[in-house]
Amino acid sequence: MNEYDSNRILDLVSKVGYSPTSDIDSSNCIIINSCHIREKATDKIYHEVGRLKKRFANKHKPTVIISGCVAQAEGDIMIEKEKFIDAVVGPQSYHKISRIIKNIDEKKKGNYTEFETIEKFDFLKTIKRNNNNKVSAYLTIQEGCNKFCKFCVVPYTRGPEYSRPFKDILSEARNLVNDGIKEITLLGQNVNAYKYNNKKLSDLIYKLNSFKELKRIRY
Repeated sequence: MNEYDSNRILDLVSKVGYSPTSDIDSSNCIIINSCHIREKATDKIYHEVGRLKKRFANKHKPTVIISGCVAQAEGDIMIEKEKFIDAVVGPQSYHKISRIIKNIDEKKKGNYTEFETIEKFDFLKTIKRNNNNKVSAYLTIQEGCNKFCKFCVVPYTRGPEYSRPFKDILSEARNLVNDGIKEITLLGQNVNAYKYNNKKLSDLIYKLNSFKELKRIRY
């Protein structure tokens, strides 16, 4: 799912003139998309930001944004502790990232960690996906979890369970197949909990199986 989110962030920033680069020194915006599933995740972010500070010590500072689940869980603390960070963007707010970048104010750090799952997917379906992989693609069908297991942070970083509308998923899948995709991996923090009205994961797989051009369905 982190890879899916990173690709969608690329789709979004591409609309306002940004493109990926392998030359960090030439970057004017760096987005670190984070995962909070491991205990040391927050430390890794600070270490990476520390390396960037050294790298750009005598250069023009790029815009630095932390996105993803660490941003959601540690947002206020990160902004207070590390001034090199310009904004934190939670996993349910990254659809705003183009606007966030354009409105960066170094004197006023941005914290965008609202749970806006429905708004996010409504917006993302209007943005055409990049087609870097001609064979396989990820497709998010569900996010969040209601189980609140003692060892797991997902309900606090991704929010409660949300299942995307059945027709929206099929529409996105059809677009992927029309672009030449042969394999689709269905994503969700609790993917088997997918339920929209009277439709379940099995109904979704059954319907996707009717796409003759689609050769594999994974989840």
